[in-house]
Amino acid sequence: MKKDDFAKSTQEFMEGRRELVVLSQELPDGYMELTACYVLPGIFLACNDIHARTVPCNKESMPEELLLINYCMQGRCEFKVDEDSYNYVDNNMMNITTQMAQDYFYYPSSYYVGYEIYVLPVMFTEETGKALELFDIEIEAMRRAYERGAAFYASDTMLRLWNHITETMSAGNVGQLRLDVLQILKYFQDYQPLTPVNIMYLSKAQTMLAKRAQAMLVEDLSRHLPVKLVAEELGVSETSLKRYFRFVYGANISTYMNEVRMKYAAGLLAETGSGISDIAKACGYVNQGRFARVFREYYGMKPLDYRRMNR
Repeated sequence: MKKDDFAKSTQEFMEGRRELVVLSQELPDGYMELTACYVLPGIFLACNDIHARTVPCNKESMPEELLLINYCMQGRCEFKVDEDSYNYVDNNMMNITTQMAQDYFYYPSSYYVGYEIYVLPVMFTEETGKALELFDIEIEAMRRAYERGAAFYASDTMLRLWNHITETMSAGNVGQLRLDVLQILKYFQDYQPLTPVNIMYLSKAQTMLAKRAQAMLVEDLSRHLPVKLVAEELGVSETSLKRYFRFVYGANISTYMNEVRMKYAAGLLAETGSGISDIAKACGYVNQGRFARVFREYYGMKPLDYRRMNR
């Protein structure tokens, strides 16, 4: 969908002319699909299916006064909260804030599935006020409680609610989606999580170090670049670099590089006629047998079986 068409459809949805919409948008490095539900005037639910590294943030189009809830189902998301701080949302983590992210959202694995609940008091109508009053939900009290923002791992109760939303959205049951969203708002108001995650922040400089290290490590997969050497090149301690990397990419360096190598190998098996020995070397394995064992551990089948299946 073209940018103008996407914006037009989004505007129609925000105005309540469409209750449930599915919108697709091409991005410079992939695409995204947005499924959104009009809950009440000023309250919206969105499911984001992202297949790209970066998605611009339309901060200017949003009112300053808002309450935003994020829930990550799959993948990992990075967003800048101010000029020198980055926040990370990981699997089964929720983030609640009164501020929109700046600039863009970044997805290290180029894949993300998650939900957002937008609460925009400036768009409330009498209908919204009556519904919130009926369920004893006080948005302004919630905005004060979460003014500084907070991140939490979803409790069992919240996981059940989000999973139910996934089922309900697939069925297109708008009435039930509205009820589920109000239940989540009610839960956040009445049962403020007691164990906030306060370790998911990095400075801009620390984030950039992790990304520079990642670029160096994946530049040539046929070689195993020692992390110590990368850290020395970047002027940071090996321990610190490993910590920054895990924050940004959600895995330690060895686990991340193993995944990158196996996905690269899978692509070569499916798309080329290269021999297993050559593919092993291209992925940094001198020993073909070792490569085959690691591949089987990752994909549950031998390299040749994978090639036959995917051709």
